[in-house]
Amino acid sequence: MVARMNLNKVVNLGFEEKEGDLIGRRWGYDIHCEKSAREMNINVYDRKKFKTVNLLEQKEWNYILCDWVYNTDTGDGTDEVHHRSVAHLSLSKQNGAWHVDLVEVDSRYKGKKLANKLYRFLMKTLGITMMAGTAQSAGGRYIWNNLAKDKDITVYAKKGLYSKVIDFPKAGKRELKSNLFDLYAPKTAIFAVAA
Repeated sequence: MVARMNLNKVVNLGFEEKEGDLIGRRWGYDIHCEKSAREMNINVYDRKKFKTVNLLEQKEWNYILCDWVYNTDTGDGTDEVHHRSVAHLSLSKQNGAWHVDLVEVDSRYKGKKLANKLYRFLMKTLGITMMAGTAQSAGGRYIWNNLAKDKDITVYAKKGLYSKVIDFPKAGKRELKSNLFDLYAPKTAIFAVAA
């Protein structure tokens, strides 16, 4: 089921210590992945924007802004580097595909089609099949619409999760269109895979 929904337009993901394994560097960002058998969390960090946190002063969390210096450790083990979090993607394994649970892009990085690029990167690099979330914002519907325009990505839909009725939806103006069934009906499932 893919239902339409609305989300808050302002997102601030802040600074955090890099988590997970580095799976790639693209577009000036580091892409990290934390993966288990049933869940995958993808975090994207800006390599050039970070803060050093002095752990000796934990009460006040003394943040020191650094522009271009990567190694700011004082040597006494009291500093930690926190990078600007650009995007976060949560996926869960469902019926052989990775279901998109949540996608967040920091407001400072919107307009760069980062979620689109990230979906493509994951499908091509990790060789996974992605499944549209059960609720999609206007931006989410637009992302899947753009995926259908990419000749290297195959987007298909099923009338029900276990249905044999399959359609290859076409890109519309802002969301996918199907001639066989309503893509936003309660049981419909939409998938994408690298061709």
